[in-house]
Amino acid sequence: MTDSAEEFVTIGAFARSSGLTPSALRFYDDCALLVPAFIDAKSGYRYYTRAQSKRANIIRQLREIGMPLDQVTSALEGDGAAAVEIVDRHVEELATRARAAAEAAVSIRRMFDETYCTATVAAAEFASAVKRVASAVGTSEEFPVLRGVLVEVDGTAVTLTATDRYRLSTRSLVAQSSPGAPWSRVATVGSLEVVPASGTLVLTATDGAMAVESDDTRHEVDLVDGDFPDWRTIMDGLAPTVTRVVVQRDFVPLDSGTLRIDAGPDGLTVEGVAVPARITGSEMTVFFDAAVLQAAVASAVGPDLMLDIAAPDHPMLVRSAVDGALTTLVMPVLG
Repeated sequence: MTDSAEEFVTIGAFARSSGLTPSALRFYDDCALLVPAFIDAKSGYRYYTRAQSKRANIIRQLREIGMPLDQVTSALEGDGAAAVEIVDRHVEELATRARAAAEAAVSIRRMFDETYCTATVAAAEFASAVKRVASAVGTSEEFPVLRGVLVEVDGTAVTLTATDRYRLSTRSLVAQSSPGAPWSRVATVGSLEVVPASGTLVLTATDGAMAVESDDTRHEVDLVDGDFPDWRTIMDGLAPTVTRVVVQRDFVPLDSGTLRIDAGPDGLTVEGVAVPARITGSEMTVFFDAAVLQAAVASAVGPDLMLDIAAPDHPMLVRSAVDGALTTLVMPVLG
């Protein structure tokens, strides 16, 4: 790293200061929306400067109001008047959310004396995350632990993950945490879906238990026994992307069966039907179970998706253009 008058900060430090998770920052790097100031050629570590904080904060705020990727790009790359016009179209919604947040910002009992840390998150974001990852929850009696959602809490984030061995979906939320040890529990989907979806939530844990608090209500979460798969090792072991496709999320037909997808210089076709898309990388043909892929795509946020394909027999990475912190893996099938 060369000397510079600008101070370089790690992706973790920049994530904490900007309110974006590291996974979201990596996504915006891949989209060329927020490119690191420096990437170490040997380690691949990303570094940012304080001067990039303004752009990061704008991206975060636009993401929070659900603005599509093309509009976020237009707001950042257009002139000031155009950006203001784009943002002004969402002022009423922003004001509504601000009022709701202010009403929810009441004094919530915190358990600072617990062995484990607590995490405070927006209830609406938590409910949305549960809904998004739930599509990947397993149903097999052979692997009961996969019938639950892994909830992980540390000092900066709450991460929800589910997998049925054919799909893996994970979502990270920025959280405010009290001092204490990080923890994880595998919770039933049903007990997570019934927690309040407005205001704020405080996630707490004791040995072998988990609870969610909202105002004066305490909701005990039903847990699933067993060791959840090490999903981070799975993600870290993914082969490099060979073909990248940015496409509208409605590209998957609703019929069942095996689905053929061809991507290359001539564009994208699904079962021989041309689909508008932006493609980079090598020509690729992959096959998927239509129902499995449809469920994975349906869990995404916003109109745009990014598909990272490594090989016909490797998992495909599905990322949401609006929410970079939501990631889904889908296993292909033999053609």
